[in-house]
Parts: sequence; C-alpha cells; structure tokens
Amino acid sequence: MLAPALASAQTATLTAADQDLLVRVRQAGLWEMPSGDLARSRADNPLVRQVGMTLMVDHGRLDVAVRDLAAKYNVALPDQPNADQQSWLAEERAAPTSSEFERVFANRLRAAHGVIFSVIAGVRAGTRNDEMRAFADTANQVVLRHITLLESTGLVDYTKLPQPTVNTTAATSASSALDMSAMGIVTTVVLGALLCGATLLLLWLIRNSARRRTRSGDHDAADLEPEDVPAR
Repeated sequence: MLAPALASAQTATLTAADQDLLVRVRQAGLWEMPSGDLARSRADNPLVRQVGMTLMVDHGRLDVAVRDLAAKYNVALPDQPNADQQSWLAEERAAPTSSEFERVFANRLRAAHGVIFSVIAGVRAGTRNDEMRAFADTANQVVLRHITLLESTGLVDYTKLPQPTVNTTAATSASSALDMSAMGIVTTVVLGALLCGATLLLLWLIRNSARRRTRSGDHDAADLEPEDVPAR
C-alpha cells in the first residue's frame, strides 16, 4: 500500500521551483516566438532564418505543454513579454542592417537560453512531481538544441555571456550526501564482518564442543571394557 501512496504524493503538488519553471518557459516563448518570426523576414543568412523557424515551432509546442500543466495545477502564467524582452525585440526591429539583426538575434537569444537552461536543470534534479520531471526533460532537450543552433551561426560572442558561478550550497549538499553514502557502506561492511566473525566463532564452538563429547565418549567406552581374564 505504500508504493501507490508514494506515487500519489509525488504527483499531487508543485513546489515553488516547479511553478517558477512553468512561468519562465511561458515567458521565454512570449518573446522568442516573435523573435524567430522576425528572423524569417529580417535575416539574409539562411541558417539564421532556419534557426528562427525552429525556435518558433519548438516554443509553440512547449507553450502547449506549459499551459496544460499550468491549468492542471492552477498556476498563473504571463500573457505578454516582460520589459526586458520587449526591449530586446525593439532592439532587433531597430537593427539598421540584416547583419546587425543577425548579431543581435543570436546573442540575445543565446544569453536568454543559457539562463533558462540552468533553471530547468535545477528543477529536473530536485522535483518530486513526475509530470514536471518529464516536462523538464523535454524543455532541457529543446533549450540545448536551441543553444547549439544559435552557436552554429558563428555569431555568438562568448565573452559577453555571464560567467558560470560555483554553487557552494549544492556542492556541500552533494558532498554531504556522498559522505553519508560512504558511511553507510562502511557501516554495512563492518557489520557484515562482525556478523561473519560471530558466525565463524559459533561454528567453531559447536564443532569444538562436539569433538570434546566424542573424545569423552571414547574414554568412557575404554573404561567400560572388561579386564583381561587370566588364562587357566
């Protein structure tokens, strides 16, 4: 009865991090789909146009999944790009040349995908909800594909991307988990060795006791043998 109860508990609610991911993915689609549409009309580079089309299609599919989950768990979603996203779209529209548009397009979207990528990874690593775990898997594949495509244009300036940071809290937690696991293994080995030793000692005592009884029986039998009778 515990297994069904556990499974139910794992799909019953969403954490704040789960809900935040749904909001962020929805928010991303609200500007990345229009940005992809701009690429189809503003870019001269056929690869950039193709990347724009891929972003539109993929985010359209993700948006359907996001809205379905949000409706199921009563999560409020945004319905328009935020101020930063609106400024990025305005920057793309204002690009004076096709090549400048392509540069802005590739770099703005690459930076944005890098941010959401880490959020997806965090939820995938720790969510207790089965549906969110599956959604994070899908979103992770989509975002990684977009990052790869954007980088394939050769327009991404990696020096402008945020430097990765070390999450000391996560590292400490992982280290503690590994330490606990190691302690459990050591404890199991020690207990196993003690149990094995105790078993061997018990068997030795039983065998030694049996030998003593056998020897004692032999001596008793010898004592009971009739004395030699002198010949007549």
